[in-house]
Amino acid sequence: MSDPTTNFENAPDIPLPRLVNFVKQVTHDVRNGLNAIDLQSAYIAEIAGEGELAEELGKLRKMVSHVTDDMRDLSARFSELRPVLMEYPVHELLQGLKQAVEAEFETQAKRIVWEVKMGDDELEMDYTLLTGALMELVRNAIHFRDGDLAIHFTAWNEAGNVVFEVRQGRTRPVTGLEQWGQAPLTSGQRGGYGLGLFYVRRILATLGGSLDPVYDAKSGELRVRLILPLKGQGRRDSNE
Repeated sequence: MSDPTTNFENAPDIPLPRLVNFVKQVTHDVRNGLNAIDLQSAYIAEIAGEGELAEELGKLRKMVSHVTDDMRDLSARFSELRPVLMEYPVHELLQGLKQAVEAEFETQAKRIVWEVKMGDDELEMDYTLLTGALMELVRNAIHFRDGDLAIHFTAWNEAGNVVFEVRQGRTRPVTGLEQWGQAPLTSGQRGGYGLGLFYVRRILATLGGSLDPVYDAKSGELRVRLILPLKGQGRRDSNE
């Protein structure tokens, strides 16, 4: 069987702004279609009244809602970021993050060890964007971890910066870390789209932070760090 990628060897490069517009239009159209399906399902359920049919229609509407949320999340990965900065205590940010992780990953969240080594430090941040970036790091660790190894989430103050680190043991070496999140649609993992860390880097470029993934071959640990300056410390170069 021939390699299907050979048909695209001489294909033109597509500028990112054109891809962004395409994704936004497609997700908009798909969501409109899903909303129409949901409305029709609700109408049928009203006619059907109570019973097995109404129950099955309820399940259908939940599935439609799930896909609609996926389309909204996909569109958000490419949307323009407009941060609203405010001073916020780091420990309160992490409390909200932990609750969000436990709500999304009811079972897997039990395998996360939280270690906060900070006092009353504050960040000038956009709470929604920064929480979104940290959630992506946790999702990435959960979805692509080896076996049942624990995940450690640690935060500490270092040289005027707050460092958020997601650390996990690996049974196999991790390569190509310097390319992580540099370009979209590059994932080789089944079920992955190569957008999570790309979105994290976009957020950090907006907030003045940096992403630092490192694999320690000696300990067999993968450490992914998100680094941001504390209040009054200035902004970091996101390309560091």
